[in-house]
Amino acid sequence: MEVSVRPHMAARPGSAPAILKSARTTLVACALLSAVSSLAGMAPLVAVVEVTKRLLAGNNKVWPIIVVALVALAVKQSGVLAAGVMTHLADIQVSFRIRRELLVKLSRVPLSWFNDRNSGIVKTAVEDDVAALHRLIAHSIVELSAAAVPPLVAFFYLFALDWRMALATLLPVLAGMAMYQRAMAGAETKYPEFMEWLARLNGAAVEFVNGIGVVKAFGTPGTASRRFREVSRAFAHFFLDWAKSTSAASVTAEILLSPPSILLAVATTGGILTANGDLSLVNFIAFLVFGTVITSGWMTLLMSVHPLVTALKVYRGIRELLATPELPTPDEPVELDPTTAGPVVRMRGVRVTYGDTVALTGIDIALDRGTITALVGPSGSGKSTLAKLLPRFDDPCEGSVELYGVDLRRIDPAELYQHVAFVFQDSHLLSDMSIRDNIRLGRPDADDVAVRDAVGKAQILSRIEKLPRGLDSVVSKDAVLSAGERQRVCIARAILADRPILVLDEATASADPENEARIQEALSEVARGKTVLVIAHRLNTIRGADTIVVLDGGRIAECGNHTELLKNNGMYARLWQQERNTESGVAQRLEVGR
Repeated sequence: MEVSVRPHMAARPGSAPAILKSARTTLVACALLSAVSSLAGMAPLVAVVEVTKRLLAGNNKVWPIIVVALVALAVKQSGVLAAGVMTHLADIQVSFRIRRELLVKLSRVPLSWFNDRNSGIVKTAVEDDVAALHRLIAHSIVELSAAAVPPLVAFFYLFALDWRMALATLLPVLAGMAMYQRAMAGAETKYPEFMEWLARLNGAAVEFVNGIGVVKAFGTPGTASRRFREVSRAFAHFFLDWAKSTSAASVTAEILLSPPSILLAVATTGGILTANGDLSLVNFIAFLVFGTVITSGWMTLLMSVHPLVTALKVYRGIRELLATPELPTPDEPVELDPTTAGPVVRMRGVRVTYGDTVALTGIDIALDRGTITALVGPSGSGKSTLAKLLPRFDDPCEGSVELYGVDLRRIDPAELYQHVAFVFQDSHLLSDMSIRDNIRLGRPDADDVAVRDAVGKAQILSRIEKLPRGLDSVVSKDAVLSAGERQRVCIARAILADRPILVLDEATASADPENEARIQEALSEVARGKTVLVIAHRLNTIRGADTIVVLDGGRIAECGNHTELLKNNGMYARLWQQERNTESGVAQRLEVGR
């Protein structure tokens, strides 16, 4: 059957949302206001020239010029203040809107998208990258317009006075720009390499901190910091070589573009022309006053290049994230009927690929009502990939996953999660939230009686009662729980949610024996009367499963219950024997070592 779906806010291929569109008019207006303000800021310089001209001509009526200059200066300051306020308000509005759109986008992308990215990358996109746009929106646009206009106006003004002097004034600027271009010639390759070295340095530092305990316990002195020192030394050599290759050109560029260089060129050329009678004294003074305006603007532009490039890179990254394809939703969702006859869940011809890698292929299984189906197999066989298709963390490339006879792609996600609950391997609890609220995520309206009942069934009530504030204890603050205890809180969440279908993703893989026993008791409670799909590394935990599906290389190797699979003497039997041999071998070695 053809499934008609549509993505939320889907972007066309190759396109991305214009994240600054809402502030475009404001930013253009602020750029124009900043340019006009910078022109008004040149009035005092014009006043100096005009006052000098009048005084040399014996005219003492200079106060009107001074008053106009002061008014223009006030206009300039007012314009700068207004432009700054407007751009900062625009920054607040854009940042709020982008964060909101990013959070909406992250809630709609396939959950498999997060498997390839850690929480730090997501946090960087939502917080750090959006904050980095502050420079672009609130400062760069007005600063660049304010810096670009005065040098151009000053040059054309001076060119109108005397083209020879104007060219002489421009020579140091052109020479400085040429040297700056030479200094930055390798920046296109060096800057990405610089960022790679920073990433290596950060990685070495994190590795040093995270592994220092192990290295101190088992390593030799100095081992813990050796790699960090080596990476730091290599980074220092790289940066020093880069600095040496650009230092001469950079220093020369800064000298040529500095105000003293401009004044030297103006004074030398203007002195000769004035002495020869080819340049009036008033015009000579005008060049001395306005000559430094040209170089000051260029220096501001050059100093803004790096922050602007960084902000533009962040801008492109946010646009790419907002253009990420979303998990499609149906145009006309089908309502589920739990009373439908047949298997509760059925997978038909499922195939999943990640690039050129085939994760699953030819998967055909059925989960009958009230049964437990276990997925086993060696690492990388596709167990987690298959289990995550049921809560629709991702869609298969081929085939279908059906719930009550309806393809998951035809079901509204909100309704799907009213029927499917899951317990993750990493037992994630939300920080800065009480244990009670963590448990009530699936049923926010649940009362304390229901919460305590779920906690009791999850075999974690006695531990929570020992916490300073019981169920009101906040995770990671006054509720510090072990991995097994956190897992049981997650199971309590699933018990309270009371969904008819439960997915357990390696729920006891990292638990110690005592916690595993408690978790198994809790799982027995949560699974009672439900349809369960479970993954487990320890085969003895799923011996009682109704159906055991053995995966190998993304395919179903064999299927049956524990007894049947042992009689088949296939892969399951070999895995079972390996597990028994491993357990007995460890016990024997421990006994010998006593």
